[in-house]
Amino acid sequence: MNPHWVLLIIIQLLAGPPLDVRVDQAQGLPAWYDPGLHPAAIQAMDSMQQAAFADGIQLTVYSGYRSYQDQERVVQRELANNEDLADRYLAQAGHSEHQLGTTFDVVWPGLRVEMLDPRNLKLYHWLEANAYRFGFVISYPLKDAAQWPFTNRWMPINTEFIYEPWHIRYVGIDLAETIITAGYLDPGSAVLPQEYYRNWP
Repeated sequence: MNPHWVLLIIIQLLAGPPLDVRVDQAQGLPAWYDPGLHPAAIQAMDSMQQAAFADGIQLTVYSGYRSYQDQERVVQRELANNEDLADRYLAQAGHSEHQLGTTFDVVWPGLRVEMLDPRNLKLYHWLEANAYRFGFVISYPLKDAAQWPFTNRWMPINTEFIYEPWHIRYVGIDLAETIITAGYLDPGSAVLPQEYYRNWP
């Protein structure tokens, strides 16, 4: 291989993935990639929390950065608790957006993310309307399906995992605005955030 290409790949690996890197079941991150929380994502989250509070919405981080090893432990725990359901919402180690350091699961304080509590629902509606303003997208938006159960709320249809209104990823304001303008939050649209990401390195 050309030494210049090798050097470019090494620089890319050391610099870490860009904000628009694809992480899914097919495209993963190496086990050694351990960046912690991305500074821009932390700043954006702080700004979004303040704006939410001003609108009467309480927003707290339920789960943030998870290393490869952390995700391995989560997978083992969830498989032990409910093996039949785990593949609907659980990424294998190296294939979780949480390892990027730009992804958060958020919730109304004191609640679990999956609880259909009116406070959570209020928060999730607020995120749909406002998250893009701070550079966030909802990775697994609600999508209609032609077959039962007719949405991805309970089964991963049209999205890799079930509908997760709490799972938000920082991609930067410009890209978030591009994705929301494309209509990804429309349940009848086939547009997904993942279409705007690229492989790394």
